This record gives sequence, C-alpha cells and structure tokens, in this order.
Amino acid sequence: MKEIGLYGAGGHCFAVLELIRSLEDYQPNVVFDDAPGRSEVLGVPVKSASEYRSDIPLCISVGDNHSRMKIALEHNGDCPSFVHSSAVVYPSASIGKGTVVFPHVVVDAAAHVGDFCIINNNATLSHHVSVSDYCHIAINAAVAGGVSIDEGCLIGAGSIILPNVRIGKWAVVGAGAVVTQDVPDYALVVGQPAIIKKYQQPK
Repeated sequence: MKEIGLYGAGGHCFAVLELIRSLEDYQPNVVFDDAPGRSEVLGVPVKSASEYRSDIPLCISVGDNHSRMKIALEHNGDCPSFVHSSAVVYPSASIGKGTVVFPHVVVDAAAHVGDFCIINNNATLSHHVSVSDYCHIAINAAVAGGVSIDEGCLIGAGSIILPNVRIGKWAVVGAGAVVTQDVPDYALVVGQPAIIKKYQQPK
C-alpha cells in the first residue's frame, strides 16, 4: 500500500482514517496538525504541521469548510479522493480531488461533487446535483434533482433540499431544515420550510 498523510487531528480525522484504511489502497502513517491536542489517532502518530511532508499524498481531515479550504490552498499537492465501498456513485457522476465520500452515500446520475468536499454517511445527491468545492453534505441529508450548491456550503444533518433550488456560496442549511426556495450567499436558514435566520460574516 502507498503511504499517505492526513492533515487535521480532530474528530473528523477518526472517520477519514478508518475510511482510508477500509479501502486498502493507502496506509495512513502520519497526521499533521496546527495545534496537536493528542499524540496519536487510532495508532497513527500526530506531528506538528511544521513537519508536513510534501513528498507523500495528503488527505485533509478537517471538518470545518473554511479551514479545509485554507489548508488545501496552502498544500495543493497530490490529494486523492476516497469513496467508501458501500457508497453508490453512478458512472455518469463525477467526484473531485481531495473529497471523501462516506458509507451508504448515493451520488446519482450526472451529479457532480467538487474538490475537498465531505459527503457524509447516508447522504443522497440526486440526478444533476452540482456541489462546488469545500462543501460538507452532512449525515442523512437529501438533495433532490437539479440542485446547485455553491462553494463552501454546509448542508446540515437530516435536511431536505427540494428540486432545482440554488444554495448560495458559504450558506448554511440547518439540521432538519426543508429548503423550498433559493438560499442567498452566506445565509443561515432553518426550519420547515426553511427561512433565513441570519447572514454569516464572509471570511
């Protein structure tokens, strides 16, 4: 197996590390972190980000979308994507680099997922869905056909997005929300049907 490093030693790292191990193509042998709070993750040693090695592939194991984007822009080398064996990815779908797709996800016909995204357990992306870079589609989210999700969005756990809706860049859809109409850039929407609660400050 080829060696690979991970970047980010928080809770999300545990899930990513197990995903990579399950595929048996890469062997995680180091985790880099800006402020190491633990010495190891599931037996893999954690080292300071100052010891980052650019000569091996990297998987960014950071859940926060802004932080993941920053790291990706600073360390934009060989960053493979990883798709769990239980996920269903249709042949006409596409998945960008550095993206992780967790168990029981469905990526339907002609759907596209960008770079450095997280598609979490049991999420469904229906036909012709477009997910831009640095997004997180959380556990059990259901995204209907033709939806467009712009850069940096967080689609909360158990949320439902109805067909042909656009979610603006860096917007947040709250857990359990039902989105029936377009969501503006940087908006936080909650409820059933979802309404704008506030706007996030652009970072």
